Amino acid sequence: MKRRSLPPFNSLKAFEAVARHKSFSLAAEELCVTHSAISQQIKLLEEWVDKKLFIRHSSTISLTRDAEKLSLVCTHFFNNLEECISELTNKSLEVEVVIGASHSFMANWLIPRLEKLEIVYPNIHIKLMTCNDIKLLEKEKVDIFINSISEDKIPPNFLNKYLLFPDRMGPICNHEINQINTVDDILRFPLLHTHSNLSAWNVWFDRSEVNFPQKSNDRYFDSLNLMIEAAVSGLGIAIAPQILVEKEILSGRLTAPFGFMHCDNNFYAIVRKDNKNKDIMSIINWLIAEKC
Repeated sequence: MKRRSLPPFNSLKAFEAVARHKSFSLAAEELCVTHSAISQQIKLLEEWVDKKLFIRHSSTISLTRDAEKLSLVCTHFFNNLEECISELTNKSLEVEVVIGASHSFMANWLIPRLEKLEIVYPNIHIKLMTCNDIKLLEKEKVDIFINSISEDKIPPNFLNKYLLFPDRMGPICNHEINQINTVDDILRFPLLHTHSNLSAWNVWFDRSEVNFPQKSNDRYFDSLNLMIEAAVSGLGIAIAPQILVEKEILSGRLTAPFGFMHCDNNFYAIVRKDNKNKDIMSIINWLIAEKC
C-alpha cells in the first residue's frame, strides 16, 4: 500500500495563512496562535521541503517562486475542504464582510439601514469597523472602505472605487437661530468646524461666491457628531453632508436654511482588486441602490 508523503497538516495550514496575508502576525491572529508558533510551523515546513519559502524584508515578507506555486495549491485545497465539510454537515458557510467607515457615517447612515441589509443577505455576517484610514483596507483589515473623496482622486492601482452617491453639504442650525435670509447673514454667528474636514466652510463659501473671513469666535470639534450636537444646542452654525444630518432635519432638531449643494466630493466604496469574495460586490450594489 502506498503511503502519502506529506508534511504535517498544521505546517501547511500555517503556510497557507501566512502566504495569503503576506504576514506572520495576521496569520497568527487568524489561527488564534502566537507569532512564535507560526514561525515554528513555517520552519518545520521549510525543513521538510528543504527549501526557503519566504523572503524576509525589513517590514514585509514575500514568497519565493516555489512558495507561490505551493500557495495556490494549498489555498485551492483548503477552499475545497471547507466547502466539502460544509456540505457534509449541512451547514451553509457564513461569509464575513468587514465594512470600514467613519463613526459619523456609521451612526447616521449605515447603522439605521443595517437591519434591512442583513435581511437581504442573511448568510453574510456584516462586521462594522470605525476607521478613517484607507491603509486598513490595504492591510486586509477591512473588505469595503467607505469615504467621501474628490471626484478626480484616483486610488492606487490595486484598488477599485465605486460611486455610491454625491456628497452634498450645506449649513445647518437649530430653529432658534433666526434672521438668516442671505448667505452674508451666516457670518453674524459663530461657525462650527470639524477637524475631519476643515476646508468644508471654505469650499461652500467659495461656491456661494462669498469671501470667507477668519472669525475669532469660531468653534472646532474632533468629530462631526459633536459638531452636529453643538449646532442642535445653538452654539453656532455648522456645515455637514446632507446624508449624515437627514435624521436631525426630519426630526426638527436642525434646519438647513440654504439647502445642500454638491461640492466635488462623492461617497465611494473602495475595495481591493484581489479580493475574490463575490459577496462584497453584492453589498456594494445594495449600497448603490439604497442611495440616500
